[in-house]
Amino acid sequence: MKITIECEDPAPPELVAAVTDLMARIGPQASVSTDDGWTVERAEKLLRDTNPRTLLLFDAAIEGEGWVDGPAFREKWGDNALRGPSQTITKAIKRGAERGHWSADITPPFTPTTPDKSGWSKTGGYYLGDGLLPVFREAMKRYKERSRGE
Repeated sequence: MKITIECEDPAPPELVAAVTDLMARIGPQASVSTDDGWTVERAEKLLRDTNPRTLLLFDAAIEGEGWVDGPAFREKWGDNALRGPSQTITKAIKRGAERGHWSADITPPFTPTTPDKSGWSKTGGYYLGDGLLPVFREAMKRYKERSRGE
């Protein structure tokens, strides 16, 4: 038998806790699948839970049509500009999962490329995952509109 539970995003923490508890009591015969894709609402929550340096990375990806060129980004924002944003995003994703905003299995929005040939162990750049450019473009637009209104 398949039972589907749908609720608004984010799921209330009490619901997540109750379903998790029920599944644990049922045991291995029960499984849970979650909607683990990025939506505009989830992307905006992620943006709100990062820092200005990480927002620069998202802005650059949006301006670059989903691509952030590592050497160009470092030239504009400093040699250490790409140190930290991916860790900030990872931590924000973990916090969002703990709050029930998305699944802990959600795929991080950025994928790094191979190292930049001109710098030891520096990434050549980052790209947004397939289909995420319009999601994060709209989320950034909303983020900026709401930030101006606050």
